[in-house]
Amino acid sequence: MSITSSFYTGLSGLNTHGTAMGVVGDNISNINTTGYKNSSPQFEDILGLSLSGVQGANQTGAGTNVQSIDVNYIQGTFETTEVPTDVAINGRGFFVVKDSSTNEQFYTRAGHYHFDNQGYYVNAEGKRVQGYLYDNAGATLIESLADIQANQNSMIAPQVTTTAEMVLNLDSTTSVIDGGWDIDDPSGTSNFSSPITIYDTLGQAHVIQVYFTNISTGADPRTWEWHAVIADSDTDAGGTGYTLFGEGEAAGTILEFDPDGLLDSPDVAIDFLTEAITYANGVDATDSTIDFRGTTQYGSVSAMQSINQNGYAPGSASAIAIDDQGNLTANYTNGQVKKIARLALANFPNINGLARRGGTLCSETVSSGQPLINKPGVGGMGSISSSMLEESNVDLAGEIIKMIIIQRGYEANSKVISTTDAMMNTLINIR
Repeated sequence: MSITSSFYTGLSGLNTHGTAMGVVGDNISNINTTGYKNSSPQFEDILGLSLSGVQGANQTGAGTNVQSIDVNYIQGTFETTEVPTDVAINGRGFFVVKDSSTNEQFYTRAGHYHFDNQGYYVNAEGKRVQGYLYDNAGATLIESLADIQANQNSMIAPQVTTTAEMVLNLDSTTSVIDGGWDIDDPSGTSNFSSPITIYDTLGQAHVIQVYFTNISTGADPRTWEWHAVIADSDTDAGGTGYTLFGEGEAAGTILEFDPDGLLDSPDVAIDFLTEAITYANGVDATDSTIDFRGTTQYGSVSAMQSINQNGYAPGSASAIAIDDQGNLTANYTNGQVKKIARLALANFPNINGLARRGGTLCSETVSSGQPLINKPGVGGMGSISSSMLEESNVDLAGEIIKMIIIQRGYEANSKVISTTDAMMNTLINIR
C-alpha cells in the first residue's frame, strides 16, 4: 500500500466531517424554524484493498464516507401563539398542503396558516391546506380531499321558530282567579307570566308573553290555563293593545298536575300558535308547538327554569375556530356554529424516506411509500392543538457538542495529511 493513499484517506475524513459540520450548521440555523426536524449524518467506512488473500485481518480501509443524513422526526415542544388559525399536531402525522398551480402535494409539521383573500386556508407560500369538507348544512362530511375554503364574510340564513319549550314552577299557594281571563287586563287576570322570543321566516324577532292563570276549583286544585299574546304594535292590526297568539283552555292543552306537583297533562308538545297572526312586516306567523313537560306546581314562588326555541336571526361569520379533532367551525353573530371542514393528516410507511423540499415541506418518494391519509384522532393520527405551533426539535446543547466533536475529527484528519506530507518529505530527502 502506497504512503500516498494516506492523503486520500485523510481527504475523505475532511470531506465527511465538512459535510457533518454543514448538517450541524443547518440544524443550528433552523433552531427557531417552526416544524423543523433536525438531521444527523451517519458515516461509513470505505474498504480499500486486501493485502493478501481474503482474510479480514489482511484488509485495509480507504477512509470514510457519508452513508446517510437521517432526519429526527421526534415531536418538538408547542408554542402558544393566540392566533386561532395556527395549529400543531400532538402525535403522529403531517399536514397536507397542495400547490394549486401544479397540484403537487407536500407534507409538513409546520402549522402556521391563514385565510387568503379568496378564503382559502393556506401557508405562508400560498399552498392550500387539504381536508374534508362538510355539506352546506355543516352536518355531513364529504369523504374526499379538497382545498379548505371559508367565506369569512358569509351569512347564515335565519331559522323560523317551529318548536318551543318552557319549564317552570307554578306556585301552588297562589290564589285562584275567577271570572276568566281578560286580554285587556292580562296582568290582572293571571298569576304569573314570562316572555319568549320567537323568529319568523325572515329572521325577525317577535316577543310573545305567556300568562299562566290558576283556575283550580273544588276537588281538583291543580289546574292552570295559559294564554300567549303578542303586542298589537307587532301585528298588522297595529295599536297599543294585545292580540291572542295561542291558548291552553281545553282538555289536552290546559296544565293539569298530580298530587305530587308533577305535570300530568299535556304529556306531549302542543300547538303554540292557535290563531291567525300576520306580523307588522307582512309575514304570517308559522305554525309552532310548545312543550311544558318538566313543569311543576310546588309550594314555592313561581319561576321560569328554562326557555328554549329553535329559531334564530340571520348572522354573519364572526370567527373561525378549530377543535382537537381538526374541525374548522364558523361562529356567527347570532350564536350559531357551523362546521366547514376537517383537517386531513398523512403518515408514511417510512417517514425517513421523505424528501426535503425546503420551506419545512417534504414530498413522498419510492422509499417513503405512498401517504396514508386520515382524520385527526383516527387511525393512530395525532390530535390538533389550535393557537399553537410546533417548535423546532433542534437541541442546541447537543448540536454544540456535535460541533466540537466534528471539529476535533476534522483537525485529526488534517493532521493525517500533514503527517503524511512530512513522511513524503523525509522520503524525498533520502540521499
